[in-house]
Amino acid sequence: MPFVKKLSRLGNSSGLILDRPLLQQVDIEPDSEVEVSVENNAIVIRPHRYASDDDARAAGRKVIQKRRRLLERLSK
Repeated sequence: MPFVKKLSRLGNSSGLILDRPLLQQVDIEPDSEVEVSVENNAIVIRPHRYASDDDARAAGRKVIQKRRRLLERLSK
């Protein structure tokens, strides 16, 4: 059953207080970063996860491979 919450005015914005049990269900700690998006007319809040070092290296190699000629020209 969904929680019914009321938005609070915060200056020109609105805020929402999320209860600890709700945050624990999705493994979000207080003061952590979250990703907020709109999907199918719903606001979706997900825990933000940084890429692992291996994923970041793989992405970097992919960019270098794809843009090798441009990077070589820029390095001169």
